Amino acid sequence: MTVLIKKGPPPRYQSIGGPGSTEEDREKADRLDQLLARHISDLVTDLTGLKLMPRGKGGGSVLTYWYLGSALRNVISNDDLIKLEELPLLWRAANENYIPDELKYADRGPYREHLYYCYRLASYARDMVQKMNWGEWVTIFDSAGINQEPRFDAWFRDKLLSHKGRISREQIRVFAPCVNTMLGDIVVEDLAIEQLHRCYEAAWHLMELCLNTNATKTHVIGRNDLQKAIEAGLGKLDAVMTGDTSPLEYARVVMAAASLP
Repeated sequence: MTVLIKKGPPPRYQSIGGPGSTEEDREKADRLDQLLARHISDLVTDLTGLKLMPRGKGGGSVLTYWYLGSALRNVISNDDLIKLEELPLLWRAANENYIPDELKYADRGPYREHLYYCYRLASYARDMVQKMNWGEWVTIFDSAGINQEPRFDAWFRDKLLSHKGRISREQIRVFAPCVNTMLGDIVVEDLAIEQLHRCYEAAWHLMELCLNTNATKTHVIGRNDLQKAIEAGLGKLDAVMTGDTSPLEYARVVMAAASLP
């Protein structure tokens, strides 16, 4: 597949397969470009009407970026024109040609692509995404073990569905470092989905135990305390992955170690 990166003249096409493209490739790229142009134009009209259009770069709400991601998903749903492995080319074309500055975000590198985060956000139901602010979603998607791991989303959808009310910034600021410490040095692609989800569940239990403990005791357990306890007991995580230790039991052991003076 090929993507029209620059409209020109002359137009510039690019493919993940390297330089060169066939006439059929370029025709499909032109159709994809027209589809992208139409959906982004409609998006801006809709956001303006809903009063969700930001005044400046990075100023949108979580719903703003959910709508942006939904527009991108509508473009990508036509798999005759674009493959998932070519999405980085589509983000580049969209940013260079169609996304207005008000919907852009600061460039933070290829693994923290704003349009990919919006695309991923839109895989969740609208009601779900509003349980957190955009900043908390960014913290989640930035995290090691989550950033390039789409299997997280199935687990997190179930968590959001069962969770009553909103999820706070404090909850995410504890949960995300726990995930980072548990999975930061693991090739998560090698884990079975059950193993991966048990790790996420253990990190969530740790967050809940930590915040509940801090609410009732004078000695506050910080994120650094938790991370050190996780690092010291990384061998115990194997038993969680195999199912020999429950995520909650593991979290209690780690919390006990983190509570030591």
